[in-house]
Parts: sequence; structure tokens; C-alpha cells
Amino acid sequence: MVRIALVQPNADERYGARQAYESTVRPPETGLAVLSSYLRAHGHSEVICLDPDRDDEKIAERAAEYDVIGFTDWFSNHERVVGIAKMTKEKNPDAHVVVGGPNTGGVARLMLQKYSFIDTVVVRDGEQALERIVSGAPVRILPNCWYRDGNYVRFTHPTFTPMDALPLWDFESFEHRDRRLAPYLHAIASIGETGFDPWLVPPLTMFSFRGCMKAIKEGVCTYCTSAETVGRVLHPDAFWRQIEFLRQNYGATLFYMADDIFPVSLTRMEQLATAEPMSVPTPMIRAYAYMPDFIALTPVEFDRMIAALHVIGVFSLFFGVESFGLEQITRVNKAAVSIGDCKRVITALGSNGIRTTMAYLLGLPGESPRSCQQNLRSLEVLLATGHVERIYLSIVMALRGTPMFEEFLRTPGIVEGYGRAVGCDLASDDNPDYHVLQRLGVEHLTGMTPMGIHYALQGMIKTAEQYLPPHRVGGFLLDPV
Repeated sequence: MVRIALVQPNADERYGARQAYESTVRPPETGLAVLSSYLRAHGHSEVICLDPDRDDEKIAERAAEYDVIGFTDWFSNHERVVGIAKMTKEKNPDAHVVVGGPNTGGVARLMLQKYSFIDTVVVRDGEQALERIVSGAPVRILPNCWYRDGNYVRFTHPTFTPMDALPLWDFESFEHRDRRLAPYLHAIASIGETGFDPWLVPPLTMFSFRGCMKAIKEGVCTYCTSAETVGRVLHPDAFWRQIEFLRQNYGATLFYMADDIFPVSLTRMEQLATAEPMSVPTPMIRAYAYMPDFIALTPVEFDRMIAALHVIGVFSLFFGVESFGLEQITRVNKAAVSIGDCKRVITALGSNGIRTTMAYLLGLPGESPRSCQQNLRSLEVLLATGHVERIYLSIVMALRGTPMFEEFLRTPGIVEGYGRAVGCDLASDDNPDYHVLQRLGVEHLTGMTPMGIHYALQGMIKTAEQYLPPHRVGGFLLDPV
């Protein structure tokens, strides 16, 4: 019997900035829950999801006890993934080390070229690839895999896991499951109390749609690594079965929808609302949404959308508007929206019990003092509605694998400046120093200085904290100076 260990290491030290939760403790990872449940459903019972809340050496020691080790790689934990994978392979040279996750689309080839201790890198959906690796199938025939073929690094072929092929997922394979669930369940227990704050701890994540409807209809945003232009939808009945399963088995009632966009259409929301069984208590759901879609709704459609969201249990929507500067937002391939339209939507949602999270990105290509002032003015207007409950304020990061990163590679001043500052070639760096890239992006692609962007960000933070507690004002607040 092949023994499998899965782990999503915690963030690297340099990405420990505020994330708009009071606690940094996260509950068990839904991605690992899906993978482990899929493996068990296909007959692989010896699977464990390792507790990430220990030092890297101890994680590696534990992982080395297994035959196949799967790592979930985000840009924010990439350094730890590589370090733990190396230590694991040193302790167990026969182990098959697999890396997957959102970051792999931009670094897969480089990782296999640079790190002999990594055997396979999976991009996109990982369920079928991982199961077949565990089953002993030759890597060259697996879906979504990068692998070595002699002196070459090759890709197999893309495919997508049918959503209805996924079993109900659970946390039965997790180390220290009860301890990791405890802060989340404690927060749930306080629901109904005066002053309940849903932003104290991260919630469990759910999903109902893979792919990004915005990317499907309008193309990918230039700064985005996760957008997929092939959509796959979970059947409404399966959606509610999963929610009820988590409620019955773990007491889960508070969820964050991990879909790129949850309300992909009015029709989809009404399908979910209609399918809700009367026996299932209404959950509390936060979700990502797309502001242009809400602006485009007619009054009748808006009322229908509100009604459907209420039935589903949505109490908060996250809008990544990013910037109100016309040049800035169009250059990143996103539809521009007006402050007035956003205020109208946020007010209408809030009047019906659905509050808003707003996200801004400073330092976009073409940023100027005028666009920064527009964003500050919009923040003041929208916070004054009283219906915004959380703010994300970030300086844009040109993550490897995005069109924006490719623009950086085409900009000689950025490439040369990166080489001088970091001492390596940006094109071959699988773990870029995004602090340096933020500064260089501002210097070469905006009309501002890094210090100017820094002051603009601090001004927005100060404004937001006049309306919200500090733990509700977050984002990737890396110092661009």
C-alpha cells in the first residue's frame, strides 16, 4: 500500500503582513481535504495531511516517512515548499515528491530544471494526476504534469477534473484536526452574540465553480495567476450535500467561497437557491463577486439576485475593483467602474443585509498622483455608506506566470535593476523578490516614486482605520521603498 503525505506549508517569513483577520491561525485546508478524499475514494487509504504548524525540519521528518509527498505551492510559501521538499528527499531518497498549487503555472519548468529533489510538478486540477502518480502510472501519460525526460523538461497534456466526479470531502486525514478546527468553531459559537465579528479567524473555504467567469468572457486580468478560462460547475444538489455534510460532521456553518467569482450569473444563483433543501439550516457565506456584473443588473434582476443570495446565506461580498483610475484599470484588462455605481451597488446590498469587502491595488502601470487621489476619494465615499466591513489595500505584485510579469521581463530597466539588486536573472528566478519588483515596477511603469506610492498606501490605511478596526484593514502590505 502506497503511503501518501500532503502538506501546505505556512507562509514564508517575508509574507507575514496583515491579511485582514485578527488571527493568523487557519483551519484545515480545503484543497488538501479535496485531494485526500479523492485519493481515499479511489482506494488509497494511507493518506495523511500534515499539520503545518511546526518547524520545517519536523515537517520534513514526518513527510519522509511516506512514499509520495504532495506540496501545495503558493507564491507566499514557495521558499518553504522548496526547502522542506529538499530536506524530505534527503531523508528519504526513494520518495516521490510532487508539487502542485496556484503558483506552479509560472514556475513548473524552472523548478524541475533547478531542483533535482522535485520529481513532478502539477498545474491546474491535481486530483487525477496525483491519484495516478500514487497508482504507479508513468508520469508521461498523466494529465497536467511537468516531468523530466532525460535532459528535457516536458509537459504532458491539459485536462480538467469533472466537478461531479469529486466525492464529498472531509477532514478525516488531517493531523491534529480538532485542534486546528477549534478557533473556527469557537468563532461560530459566538454567532448571535452582541458584537459578533466574522473576521476574527479565517473560515472554512468552499467552492462551487472552477474557472473565472470574468476571464472566460473578457480575458484574464494581467496581474492574476489563478484565473482559468475553462469553467466547471458543481451541481446545486452536490453543493448543498457538501454544506450539510460539513455541518453534521464538524459543526461548520461559516464559509468563504473560494470561487474566483461565486455569483457567476443570476441564473446560477437562482438554481442554487431553488435547490436548497428545507432541512438544511441556512449557512453564513462570504464570497467573491464581480462589480461590473452587479452594476449591469436591472432593478428587477437586482432584486432577484438579492433574494437568491439571501436564500443561499450570503452575508458579505468581496469586490476586487482595484482602481478607479481609467488608464490603470484598463491596462490590466479589467472593466472600469464609477464611484457612483459602486456606491449604488454597495448601498443596495447593505440595505438588504449583505455587506461589502473592497480591494484596491496601488502601483498599477500608469499610476499617477491623480489616480491615487481618485482611489482615496472613492475609499472615503464608499466607507461613508456604512456598508463596507473590510478593506484590502495592496501594492500590485507582478507574480511569475502573469501577463504583468511578462511585461516586466520586456522592460529593460526592470530586468537590469533586478539583476543589480538581487544578483540573479529575473527570467530564471523561480522565487522572485517581490519587494524589489514592486519598487522597480513603480519606478519604470508609473508616474510616481516608490515613496509616493508608500505615502498613498499609508494614507488609505489611515482613512480606512477611521471606519474599521485594524484587523479588517489588510492585504499584502509589502514595503515598496
